[in-house]
Amino acid sequence: MIIEYIAKVEDKINQIRWLIKNESIEVELPEETKIGYLKGDIVFIDDSRLFFAEIISSSKKTYRFHYMDKNNHLIQRWDTAPHHKEIKTHPFHTHTPKTVFESKPLNLLQVLDIISDSIRKSL
Repeated sequence: MIIEYIAKVEDKINQIRWLIKNESIEVELPEETKIGYLKGDIVFIDDSRLFFAEIISSSKKTYRFHYMDKNNHLIQRWDTAPHHKEIKTHPFHTHTPKTVFESKPLNLLQVLDIISDSIRKSL
């Protein structure tokens, strides 16, 4: 499951490579565990930037996808930090510059789709 997911992430990045200026991605796959760790930084052609960290496990979703504009101002952040217990979808939530709201569980593939769609529309 973990290796297949990482392969899908690599495929997705290759599909949207024309929208990417630079990327730095680290993968940790300890042999004895059933958990993987994916983290990195992607700079897009509009100079927006995604910092991400995702724990890949069949039993738990933990992530932080922090998307900023070229001036390092928050566009959107999706995360599972254990705050905002008032949100119905806790711990899953989304931050924008003005608010925090409910969010369904996401993964890096879905976030890359959201961002690439947004950049394509702005071109």
